[in-house]
Amino acid sequence: MAQPSDAVLERRKVLTIALLILALAAALRFINIGWSFSNDGIDEGIMLERSYMVGLGHELYSDLPCDQAPLAFYMGALFDGDVLALRSMSAMFSLVAIAACMLAARSISGQRAMLATGLLLAVDFAFLRESRLFSLDALAGSMTAISIPFFVLYLRRGSRLMLFCSGLLVGLALVTKLFGGLALVGMLVFLIVDAWGRKERRARLLDIALLLVAASLPMLRLLIALGPSDMIQGMLLDQGHRAFDAEMKLSVLAYFGLLPVYALPLAYARTMWGMGREVRYLLSTSLVILAFMILQPLVFFHHMVLLSPFLAVLAGVLAVRVISLEKGLAGTRRPIISFGKVSTAGKAFSALFLASLLASAGLAAYGLGAQGEPIQQRLADMVEQRSDPGEFVITGDPLIAAIAERPTPPEVVNVAYRVDPELTLQDVEDAIDAYEVKVVVVCYKLSDMAGLQAALESRGFHQAVGSFIAGDDSAVLDLFQEGIGPISFYWRE
Repeated sequence: MAQPSDAVLERRKVLTIALLILALAAALRFINIGWSFSNDGIDEGIMLERSYMVGLGHELYSDLPCDQAPLAFYMGALFDGDVLALRSMSAMFSLVAIAACMLAARSISGQRAMLATGLLLAVDFAFLRESRLFSLDALAGSMTAISIPFFVLYLRRGSRLMLFCSGLLVGLALVTKLFGGLALVGMLVFLIVDAWGRKERRARLLDIALLLVAASLPMLRLLIALGPSDMIQGMLLDQGHRAFDAEMKLSVLAYFGLLPVYALPLAYARTMWGMGREVRYLLSTSLVILAFMILQPLVFFHHMVLLSPFLAVLAGVLAVRVISLEKGLAGTRRPIISFGKVSTAGKAFSALFLASLLASAGLAAYGLGAQGEPIQQRLADMVEQRSDPGEFVITGDPLIAAIAERPTPPEVVNVAYRVDPELTLQDVEDAIDAYEVKVVVVCYKLSDMAGLQAALESRGFHQAVGSFIAGDDSAVLDLFQEGIGPISFYWRE
């Protein structure tokens, strides 16, 4: 029986390693996913409860106030807002995104770039953290990641079908979260720069038009279905109130501090620009997203997940050019970046690569090991005991209502600190009266609402004996987020 050739054995080895990387990514995402080790404030709870309410028949924007793009909520409604199902959906999307980025890296620079990209995204703490939540950022980031290999194929083969598919995926990211449209801006910037001075400029203009049409289709479909006035008011105009917060810019530094290898492609962007059109596309998109994050009024750590797919592919490509060349694995060409001797370049890059893996994987391992039952689960159990299915409740953290599968008055689903118009005590009182609310869990913003306790007691609510303190077990890795804090539980017979 003939023995497999060296090439076949090499392919099998690479495939095995790739599958092990995906298995690692899946394990980090799915192990105890019901007890998330980190959160994004109360955003996930708001998104889950909105999905639950849409599943009950409430219309976004016109009936159920919403300051985000709509697609994720209709996806969530398919699963009745179930917390575990929707977190699992985010995790699955992220696994497909990792595989897509690995394919893109392989197409650009070969198998070792593919493996380096996959390993980075598997443990990338920003991407991993959001992938364990029902997160609009994770879903939008995953959709843009899945678009990358299609755009790379378009650049390599000139296939307008691939361009259309890439644009459609970015359009889906846009209607999941408006920030997903930053990838579209990056693609357009690249195409415009790429067309500059070329004879086939007319063909490039047609490509730009095709990309815009493909990316616009999901938005046009939803605008027709939901009404353009209500939808634009909700997802765009209601976001204009956010004030500039310089302290939150530390999120950008935290992101690159955890993943220092991602900074190298940006630091050497001018040098990498000559590596080919695919790399120029990835650089253009990365720089557009990063510039927006720095300049926009408010940036949170979870927003940075949109950068991860592009920077991971660039870092994987750069790894081959800096490390593999030193080992004679990529021909005799010298590396494009030199820190002195070639061996020095390899060691420097390897150190940053390893530091990124250890920092992110270490945080993930700590989170998985330290996380206990979240306080929201215990409070949801109490909500279920004190109310019947279908009865309305109000919670300062809507995750509690989502776990308990109880509806919330539409006007008070969004109890975030930064919301326009501002949620007032009168709004809460009106909702309690209009919907005959049975349970109120006071935490986060509701804890700061003067007069709420008196309003509840005047309506026959009773306070549970004592108050609950969440301590550090609500989420063990809340980067730039406030803990759930003291909690008061009220109910009425």
